[in-house]
Amino acid sequence: MYDASTLEEPGARLKELRRRRGLTQEALAEAAGLSVQCIKKIEGGGTARMETYRQIAKVLGVQTVWFITPGSPAPVAESGNTALLADMRAAITPAIGIDGMPLYGTADWDEVSLPRLRDAVDAVALAYHGDRYDHLAPVLPALIRSTQFHVNRLDGQDGTDEAIRLRADAFSLAGRYLIQVGAHDLALTALHQSLRDALKVGNIPLAASAISLQGWAMIRQGRFREVETLCAHAAQEIEPRMSQATAEELAAWGWLLVRAAGAAARNNRTADAEEYLSLAQTAGARLGVERTDLPGHWAFGPVSVALMRAEVAMVSGEPAQSLAAMDGIDPAAGRPHSSTWNRGQIERARALVDVGDADQATEVLAELMARSPEWLRYQQRARDVAENILRARTRMPSAQQREIADFLGVG
Repeated sequence: MYDASTLEEPGARLKELRRRRGLTQEALAEAAGLSVQCIKKIEGGGTARMETYRQIAKVLGVQTVWFITPGSPAPVAESGNTALLADMRAAITPAIGIDGMPLYGTADWDEVSLPRLRDAVDAVALAYHGDRYDHLAPVLPALIRSTQFHVNRLDGQDGTDEAIRLRADAFSLAGRYLIQVGAHDLALTALHQSLRDALKVGNIPLAASAISLQGWAMIRQGRFREVETLCAHAAQEIEPRMSQATAEELAAWGWLLVRAAGAAARNNRTADAEEYLSLAQTAGARLGVERTDLPGHWAFGPVSVALMRAEVAMVSGEPAQSLAAMDGIDPAAGRPHSSTWNRGQIERARALVDVGDADQATEVLAELMARSPEWLRYQQRARDVAENILRARTRMPSAQQREIADFLGVG
């Protein structure tokens, strides 16, 4: 009997399954909305982005992860980010000395001040949600070292739990920043520490935040099934009683469900994604408006759920449904933090291209470039949209489109 596990390369697996489905390369390409050259490249041993595998998997009726097999990665040139993130790595994963103690310095010296530390964490959160990434890079390592210093110095004294909570917060912020700049493994290390600290002081909403953020990083790594299992299980464990739940409890539960929905949709499990979203919508409806004042510098509400519904629709190949979900957002419900809202706008731009309105998609990207340039330049999804806009043009690209392409590094 045919066993896909005996075929190690995605190309061989694709070729075998395509033939079993009775499809030519041309027929598969047309059904998946891809070029024949793309299918030929994969079957010939080339690689593709996860989104491409998802489109193919949907046509063939398998989960996206079916194409992912273990193996040794090809050698790649060292990224310039390795040096740029050296201080961040030293703070998050310090060297361990012969005595088993981590080797890291701090600017705090002998002074312990939880109010000052709290103010510093809040300031970094404002910088993150203000998309000031160039500010975060030099500041976050020092903040992490400061939280380490406070936890170690207090060690069982009054204020220890608060120091641990602040350290969880700082590691959570570091994890979010590192996901944005593509350092996913280092982000996961930071988020694991955030989760351990949150659980140590019994802060379940902060722990749920760390788990949801893990899911975000793991989705970027193509670990869809893991993310769905992780977040769905955690949501089941902390499911609140709706009549008595606090805003923090509703948000924690809702974000876990939203993340599970995003992972399920990417793994071609659309029905499960819709079920998670329906539950998350219950939490959002209870809150009524988008809450941006939650512990851990988190935000959640009906708008966050609507944006994920729009994203799931795009992943499922339904751009008109995606636009309808975004158009249905009530302005009176408020707005989430900028990064969440901006990701939704990229999905809007992509949906507009797919329904044939490249000019309006250009306007959306131009607005993002004017409002959040530091954030936008890290978004691969935005580069994909810019490429799609250029491909959709039947005449010379406009000056605005060329400017966006140059800004995002799209040829």
